[in-house]
Amino acid sequence: MPLDPDTLLASSMFINASGAIVFSLFWLADRRSPELALWAAGYVLITLGLLGMMLLSTTDYPSAWAGGAAFLLCGLSPACFWLGTRCFDRIRPVWWGPALVAGSMPGLQYLVGIELGRPPASVAATTALLLAVLYAFNTHVLARGIGRDPSLPGRWPVARMVVSVCLGLYCLSFIASALVTWHGGGSGVEAEAASIVIVSVVDNLLGVISCIAMAGMLWERARADLAREARIDPLTGLLNRRGLHDGARRWLARSRPLAVIIADIDRFKRINDAHGHAGGDLVLTTFAHLIRDVCPAEDSLLARIGGEEFVILLRHADPDAARHFADRLRHEVETGGFLVAGERLAITVSIGLAFPSAAETDLTPALERADRALYAAKRGGRNRVEELAAV
Repeated sequence: MPLDPDTLLASSMFINASGAIVFSLFWLADRRSPELALWAAGYVLITLGLLGMMLLSTTDYPSAWAGGAAFLLCGLSPACFWLGTRCFDRIRPVWWGPALVAGSMPGLQYLVGIELGRPPASVAATTALLLAVLYAFNTHVLARGIGRDPSLPGRWPVARMVVSVCLGLYCLSFIASALVTWHGGGSGVEAEAASIVIVSVVDNLLGVISCIAMAGMLWERARADLAREARIDPLTGLLNRRGLHDGARRWLARSRPLAVIIADIDRFKRINDAHGHAGGDLVLTTFAHLIRDVCPAEDSLLARIGGEEFVILLRHADPDAARHFADRLRHEVETGGFLVAGERLAITVSIGLAFPSAAETDLTPALERADRALYAAKRGGRNRVEELAAV
């Protein structure tokens, strides 16, 4: 039993219309996410493009302009998906202009080709190849992000992989469609019908899967964001105690030498009493910015583990280098500018220093030693660095 192109187009249109509704509802629930609007627009455009192709199939002599409009919509759809994925990945620049120009090419090529009297089969095949290129770009931007998402450490983004495979198969279906249409030659009516069947069958098989997988990408990102928020101190943006221990566990397993530094702002209660909690919070965030600037980005873990107490875990730092760094940090705080309500405050910090032994696979023992060293610095007059060696 032969497959009817119109029935397949109608089925594809229904699937894509469902995707348009789903992602439009997602966007209405979260209007701060441009990727949702762009993915919804992609589904809307392909739905309208398929509707246009269905209407064209009912006409014996379809207008070149009508065909161009239908393929324009079909081309702008993957362009919107591509833009949406770049927004989802927070890639800058987004490249709106080039994407929309590229998405317009299938429709423009169809219109110009028919108007210039080129064989319809040749025009349709070239249009299919241009659509294949657009879906290839979509496959590329999705595939290159597999394993690169910093919000999914140690996880394979399964949903993203599924979408990548689906779009890759869409690309192959358009290439097959072009080959079938070219092979048909002449007016290519039967060949064009066969090419529509190829693409529509793939869309019917993969349309629902790709839509669910795209929603799965959102779920994966939301889950990763929640996990990250559980490891971050909301005031300073540094790691919290849980995030510190998670990161330290990996470093203790493979990185030596390591140094643990606990820094505690001296007489912080007086700052809160004199300037209120807002002033105290400003001092904490300023201190967090300072240690970010001072610490090597690739070789340090920074955390706020409570109140005015901060931890710095340094890797590839031998004892002499760690001592020098700790004293430099103390000096930077002492001479730095801490402005609260226009008043420059004299801030100092006491620092405890410890070094995990080769046998230690958990941060807690070294953290306890650094904490005892910190209190030794407090008892010794503050604004100083003290060290406690492993037993």
